[in-house]
Amino acid sequence: MSAPPYVQHGLSAARANTPAARADAAYDYIKTRLLEGDYAAGQKLSVVELTRELACSRVPVMEAVKRLASAGFVHIVPQVGCRVVTPQPAEVRDFFALFAAAEGTVTAFAAARRTTAEVEEFKQLCAYIDGVAAKAGKPGDRDPTYRRLNLLFHAFIHRLARSPVTTAIAATMWDRSDFYIKLAFGSLYFSRPVRAAHEAIRAALIAGDAQAAQAAVAAHLNAVGDGVAAAMEKLAEG
Repeated sequence: MSAPPYVQHGLSAARANTPAARADAAYDYIKTRLLEGDYAAGQKLSVVELTRELACSRVPVMEAVKRLASAGFVHIVPQVGCRVVTPQPAEVRDFFALFAAAEGTVTAFAAARRTTAEVEEFKQLCAYIDGVAAKAGKPGDRDPTYRRLNLLFHAFIHRLARSPVTTAIAATMWDRSDFYIKLAFGSLYFSRPVRAAHEAIRAALIAGDAQAAQAAVAAHLNAVGDGVAAAMEKLAEG
């Protein structure tokens, strides 16, 4: 018999017995499915199915769904049910403009403040990312590896920035960015434009060029936002 879902998701059996822990585990599980799984924009979430998958009661699932609604991932209609949100193209563009400004600022800090030793560590990380990405799935595979590598890349840049408050604010946008990309394209993928953008960001950070680093990130994320918004427009058309 396999371990209960809560234990599989990193909770001890003892801690999993607390209401808060069960709600946290349900939230993490559903959010991961929204970011990496097969949920589509407008799709209904079945509380019954989720309780079965998590082997729990409705209470932690409903608590998780309420948190996801507050975060903007799902929409709850009283007495009807819960559906994955369908973002409006204009709000997607606005979000990515804000995200680009925040991440661009963080990356500029990182380029200006990184040490020689950290540059070498960053190069090693980039080599690792390239090696793993080379073995990852094709676009149609919806391989979550790309999203996780992207998080590694940006988390390292955040560490180099040495600006805890600023990086904490910027990091709150990561899930929403991944969510919009997932709804638009099925998953994050290191396409040729994405790889080129990452190369520009890497080069600027290694060179210690804060202005170029900020510009590279801003151009990249604004382009991503335009692509996501265009995909959502097509989805709305039908």
